[in-house]
Amino acid sequence: MGLIGIDVSGLKELRELALKLPDAVFDAITEDVGDYLVNVLRSYPPQNYVTRKAAYGQTFFSDRQRRWFFAALRSGELQIPGKRTQTLAQGWKRLDDLVYNEVEYAKFVMGEGEQSRHEAMVGWLTTDQVVQQRATRIVEIGQAAAKKAIRRLGG
Repeated sequence: MGLIGIDVSGLKELRELALKLPDAVFDAITEDVGDYLVNVLRSYPPQNYVTRKAAYGQTFFSDRQRRWFFAALRSGELQIPGKRTQTLAQGWKRLDDLVYNEVEYAKFVMGEGEQSRHEAMVGWLTTDQVVQQRATRIVEIGQAAAKKAIRRLGG
């Protein structure tokens, strides 16, 4: 299984808020931030062609891999450049304070410490990089969600 995810309640950008606020308010924050992250993670980088040789220093690692590649190309199983199916994008979900993706190859595309060199060169960010890049917006969404939840609670 290729499960990757982000524990929204564990984000350093929100940790301070968690200590100061009631559970109901923090739940509202993690919900809004989680929904935001799902939308952001569903975005694909612009299509960019990078050869395997550029990424790995050689085109094929074995003769068996080379034979599979050309057979798959001939049969139409493989297209170059690959057709974007949006499967990875559709795989992003939120359950409570967890944002996750169960698509089998997700960890090789966006997984911290597991991302392939090829996907990094193509322009994919890891989940950690996405959170770092969007940290300011995450805090803004968290603060807005807190204010809204506090108003609902009558505060």
